[in-house]
Amino acid sequence: MGVRSTGSHPTTTQADGHLLEYFRQNFSAGGGATKGVGEVAAAALDASGGTTTLYGNYKSHTFTSSGSFVVNSLATGTFPNDVDVLVVAGGGGGGGRHAGGGGAGGFRTAPLTISSTGSITVTVGAGGNGAPASTGSSGETQGTSGSASNFAHPSPLQSAGGGFGGNPNQASGQPGGSGGGGGAANGNPGGNGNQPPVSPPQGNPGGQATPSGGGSYAAGGGGGAGGSGSPAPSDNAAGPGGAGSTNDYRTGSNITYAGGGGGACWSGGSAGGGGTGGGGPGGTFNNVPANGLPNGSGVHGTANTGGGGGGGAGPDPAKGGDGGSGIVVIRYQTTT
Repeated sequence: MGVRSTGSHPTTTQADGHLLEYFRQNFSAGGGATKGVGEVAAAALDASGGTTTLYGNYKSHTFTSSGSFVVNSLATGTFPNDVDVLVVAGGGGGGGRHAGGGGAGGFRTAPLTISSTGSITVTVGAGGNGAPASTGSSGETQGTSGSASNFAHPSPLQSAGGGFGGNPNQASGQPGGSGGGGGAANGNPGGNGNQPPVSPPQGNPGGQATPSGGGSYAAGGGGGAGGSGSPAPSDNAAGPGGAGSTNDYRTGSNITYAGGGGGACWSGGSAGGGGTGGGGPGGTFNNVPANGLPNGSGVHGTANTGGGGGGGAGPDPAKGGDGGSGIVVIRYQTTT
C-alpha cells in the first residue's frame, strides 16, 4: 500500500499556508527577523558633508575647509544619535628675525548628541601668516595668530587659533589655543596656552627665549596640544615646538595634530625643530629651508594639522613660517 499524500488533506494544506505566510512576514530577506511586533527597525544616523570614510563600525566626515554637516535622518532602534567630534584650529605664524615659533591651534574633542535633522555649520580655521621679510633690526616683524575652528552644534565645540611667535621688538609670544614662543632675547616669555580656558585644556604655553640676550639670540618654541614649547636652552640653541596630540576619529588609526613651531636662532646656533603634529622647524641663519623660502626663514606648519609656523632667523629678508590650517572630523556608529 503506497504512502498517502498529506497535501490532499484540507487541514494540512491550511497549516502549510499559515506557515508560509509566517516566514514571508518575518524572514522575507532570507535572514533573521528584522523586527518584532511593535518594534522600530534599527537604522544608523544618515548624514553628508566633507570627505567620508568607512572603517570598523564607524563612518567619519572630514572637513579640511569650511562647509556643512547635513543630518538627513536620525538613527532609529538600537543605533545611537551620538557623534564624536574633533576640532583643531589654525596654527599661529612664526615671528621674523631670530623669532619664536608659532603656537599650535587649539585641539578639542567631545561626544555630542544629534537631536534633529538639518545642517550644522563647520568652520575650519586658517593658519596665521608668518612674519613678512624683515629689513634689519628696525624692521623686525611679527606674524598673525591662527583662526578658530568650530562645530556649530547647539552645544558648540570651538577651538582657538594658535598664538604668533614673538620677536625682539614684539617680544612675547602671543597667547592662543597654544601660545607662541618668546622672541630672542633677554628671556622674553612665551604666550599662554589654553586661551580662552576650557577643560580639558586645548593647548599649552610657548617657551621662553634665551635669558642673556647675547650670542646667537635663540628663541623659544611654540606650544603644542600635547606639550609646552621648549625654552631656548642656551644662546646657541633655540627651543623646539611642543608635541601635538593624537586622535583616531578620521580613519580608526591615530593621527597627530597641533604641534608647535620651532624657535629660530641667529648666527652660529641651531634652530628648534617643529613639534610632532605639523609644527614647522625654526630657521637657522643663512640656511636655505626646504620649502623654497628665503635663507634663514621658518618652515610653514603642515596644512590641516593646526601646526605652528617656525620662527624666522636671518639674514634679511628671512620670514616666519605660516601656521597650518585646522581640521574638523565627525564620526558616528553605522554598524553594531
